[in-house]
Amino acid sequence: MSRYRSYGKLDDPFVTEGDTFFLRMNARLRPNQLKPGEVALSKNGRMNDDGTWQTRKGLSTLFGSITSGTDAIRLPYVIQSASRSSGVVSIVLDATPSLSFIPGDNITVADLGFSTDSPNGTFPLESVNFTTKVITFISSSFVEHNGVFYKCLQDNISSASNEPGTPGGSSFWSSDTNASEAPTWSNSSVSYSGPGVNDTFTVQPASVGNTSVCSPGNSIATTLNFTLNDDGVNAVYGSAVYSDASSNSDDFIFTATNNLCIILRLKDLVVFKSRYDAGGETVNGPVGMTQGFDKMFIFRTNNTTLSASPKLNQVAISSASQSGQTITVNTSTDHGRVTGDFVTLTNLGGWTVNPNNCYDITKTSSTQFTVTMDSSQTATFNVSGAQVEYFADFTSVPSGTYTAPQYLTDTTTTASSGLVTMDVPTHGLSVGDQVTIRDGQSPYDLFKDQSARVNSATTNQFTFNLGVENVSVGQSLSLTVSKQLAIGKGFIHQPAAPFGEFHQRRLWLPFQYTSDAPPIDREIRDEIAVSDIFDSDTFDIIGNQFRTSSGKSDFLVGIKGFTQDSVVAFNRKSIHLLTGASGSLADVKTTMVTDEVGASARKSIVQVANQFLFLSDRGIFAIQFLDEYNLRGTGTPLSEPIQPFIDRINQNYAHLSTGVYFDSRYWLALPLDSSPGAGDATKLNTIIVYSFINGGFESIDSVNSSEFGIRDLLVAREGAQNALYLTTEEGGIHKVDSAEGDDLVSLTAGQATTTPIPVISQLTTRQYDADSMDRKNFSRAEFHVKSNDGFSTDGNLQFITEDPDATTETTSISSLLGGKLASDEEASIRLRVRKRGFGVQADFKPTDGRPYLRSAKVDARIADRSTTSVS
Repeated sequence: MSRYRSYGKLDDPFVTEGDTFFLRMNARLRPNQLKPGEVALSKNGRMNDDGTWQTRKGLSTLFGSITSGTDAIRLPYVIQSASRSSGVVSIVLDATPSLSFIPGDNITVADLGFSTDSPNGTFPLESVNFTTKVITFISSSFVEHNGVFYKCLQDNISSASNEPGTPGGSSFWSSDTNASEAPTWSNSSVSYSGPGVNDTFTVQPASVGNTSVCSPGNSIATTLNFTLNDDGVNAVYGSAVYSDASSNSDDFIFTATNNLCIILRLKDLVVFKSRYDAGGETVNGPVGMTQGFDKMFIFRTNNTTLSASPKLNQVAISSASQSGQTITVNTSTDHGRVTGDFVTLTNLGGWTVNPNNCYDITKTSSTQFTVTMDSSQTATFNVSGAQVEYFADFTSVPSGTYTAPQYLTDTTTTASSGLVTMDVPTHGLSVGDQVTIRDGQSPYDLFKDQSARVNSATTNQFTFNLGVENVSVGQSLSLTVSKQLAIGKGFIHQPAAPFGEFHQRRLWLPFQYTSDAPPIDREIRDEIAVSDIFDSDTFDIIGNQFRTSSGKSDFLVGIKGFTQDSVVAFNRKSIHLLTGASGSLADVKTTMVTDEVGASARKSIVQVANQFLFLSDRGIFAIQFLDEYNLRGTGTPLSEPIQPFIDRINQNYAHLSTGVYFDSRYWLALPLDSSPGAGDATKLNTIIVYSFINGGFESIDSVNSSEFGIRDLLVAREGAQNALYLTTEEGGIHKVDSAEGDDLVSLTAGQATTTPIPVISQLTTRQYDADSMDRKNFSRAEFHVKSNDGFSTDGNLQFITEDPDATTETTSISSLLGGKLASDEEASIRLRVRKRGFGVQADFKPTDGRPYLRSAKVDARIADRSTTSVS
């Protein structure tokens, strides 16, 4: 019998323990310390509002890899000097162009003159110094002995007994299969100059053709007459969402590659392309991208920022035809494009091979151009509803010397109902600019030194409101105004920066580089520069800048606006609150919130209601506004329950981490090593998911492929509904939690098609110990599962006991039920455990479909009441 009506002193009744709901994960505590509803592991799972656990949906691909798999040619770097010491080659590069290398990149060196052991070839970089423009790599010596190549491990070998391949030479040589053209070891020579020999290499003078170094796969030449290959997309450095305010359904994802910006319209997956300065600029490292002031900005750290109007231009097509590979397009009005620009053809009909695509054009007239298609056909297309669509190219924001505005005078200024109108040719003012009354005839002289905001502006006229009596056209009264004066010493153009934040109609930037062309490193990393209102090009270099750490060893990581009056500055080791941002910036006050913790990744900083979440060196933290002005931090990391996973973050790549708030969850992409300190995570390979509804972390998500690397997490509209998207290092755009089944992803360069990868999910429950320290017999268990609609499901069940440690054989749902669980059916699955131990955990791994796990329980009975110690 399993139960008794009553129990005696010697009876051992069964004790049932389990969970009827699942809320959150706790991987830090011992599994028997977890509370009901907590689990030890949730991998690729979702904990639903009704308390069930289920495998997440798969990723779907909206746009495959945009990298070409071949490197674009970049300008080579001129070598000023080169030397080798102890096997390390140091190369001093010309300061122009700016370095685009990072440690670990392969670089190719050519044309260095040498006496022994060539330093030319392709090598992985050991170090890069952006200040001194010095790069280093290892260049070792090799020899060939009895058909085997050996690499020299020490500087000098001075004895013939240390021959390669002998016991005496084991500490001096290692076999290496990658050597080529190595000299043969000679026993007649009792000494060998290995990689430790100092050597200074010969650099070709500029008059002959500079010795050079370039990125992997690129061509090396002896002159600087290089061109850029616009079709060679070899890197994706950033992405952002552009929302069209004039449309309820048009959101676009802008992706910055090395040579151009590729844009995807989400509602119909139409692709557009924009160049950088008509192909004259490149992006050579991770960028910050954001929308503001009706522009899309690409912040390039130590290079001048790129900007473009993201407004989609549309021109009707009057006729279009194709002969061979050439498509000729005629437009009803001026198309506004020139040769080399990109256009996207949409809604062309009557074709055998679809011509609707993105092309670079050859202009033949203001209303005609041609493009070249990969496929051939002869057709006259149906042009009803057909359009030429394009985005403007990105251009560099103004740089160099800032020209101070002149005083603006109109001798026939009029005023009507408090609206002042001034006619001044090329005044340079924009809506929102502030003007100050400097001089004027009566009644304007009554308002001297008062300020007003421009509320309309054309090329030769602007208006503003002033409490002045009416002045008619015939009165011919003079008025002089000036643009807002700098609080400090003067204005500058927008400085180069790694990112920007729009708040209170201003652009807030880290002030690390100047606005010169090219920008100069100020060697200050804790200062903020702020633009004029509605003017991203005008910055007050003294009055609108702030230092947040007073020269301490700290630097600015991120800036976030909060309420109409506050800005939060996140440093690496501290957090600061700037108040008074809604008025004159001369009145802004800076207050330190905490110097115990700071942010380690800018894109991990996310605002949720009255709090900010962010990644720090110690884990994920949250700071909270108690009211509009009082910001308070927390001493315990939000990620404390999943600390074993936080310990696996590769800190060398943690700064790339990116987070977003969506569907009442905080999603954070991280570079997780295979084990703490392994250092094998060089990309964002894992997403951790925090549920605000359940008040804890609900899953550790990953794609079952080491090649999958996340670049950004983005929330955007697809039609009328918001959805979560991720972009990859290869430029793929994927929709999260959108496919019933496998992850459909694009993994490799040049691969536009998707690869189905199974979603490997797992739930491991807390440990059930029957609230007793005694050992127990775990006899049986029960699971309540339900199939998702439209799919039959299956999964594997195991039990894990502790003291003694053991794992039961795997049992599948189908073997217990005699087949898979049918679509939309539910079942109570009972099975034997037959294990003995202190506690037991249930482990569930779905194999087919996405079954719901509603509850789990285990029956236990105390097995041994002996007072004898056991191990």
